[in-house]
Amino acid sequence: MTSIPAVPTAPENNGTHDKRIRAKGSWQGQMRTAIDIREFSFDIDEPVRVGGTDTAPTPMEFVAGAVNGCVSVVVEQVAKELGIEFTALETYSIATQDTRGFAGTADVSPFFHSYRLEIHVETALDDANTQQEWSAQVHRRCPAINLVQAAGVDLDINWVFSSQVSPDAADNAGNIALGYTPRTSTAKPLEGASA
Repeated sequence: MTSIPAVPTAPENNGTHDKRIRAKGSWQGQMRTAIDIREFSFDIDEPVRVGGTDTAPTPMEFVAGAVNGCVSVVVEQVAKELGIEFTALETYSIATQDTRGFAGTADVSPFFHSYRLEIHVETALDDANTQQEWSAQVHRRCPAINLVQAAGVDLDINWVFSSQVSPDAADNAGNIALGYTPRTSTAKPLEGASA
């Protein structure tokens, strides 16, 4: 497991390096929202049990997916800069919320309180120092990782560097680490763990 460096402080910004991200949301009723970003569109919804129609991922599921996508972009960018070749990358997020925060039934945070991120890289690179440099730069530079950290979420990141990574390796490892049955096998949860 790789330790997570402290979140860098925001420098004084004169606006010359600002990047603005714009998103339009149009409520569709029953907790469903149509989102437009540049020329892309997607929907956000909630499960039926909380009043939605369950026809799209929830907002916080999109956040978890965005973390995976963001870290993948930064892994690739840093690899290019360091001259590292890799042939596959699998990420998996397991984020936990206390639903009482959203429901307003307890004075708890409505966002994630814990987050497990698996990053499995298929590469011939076997130098531990270079692997450490690669992962440290990703942690420092990934906007999504830093956003989760800045929110005070208990973030656990596990890197695996291997000569072969299967498509289900990251999600199986994440589920096993937290005591859940892997989604892609019939393996049993760890002793004493609850799902």
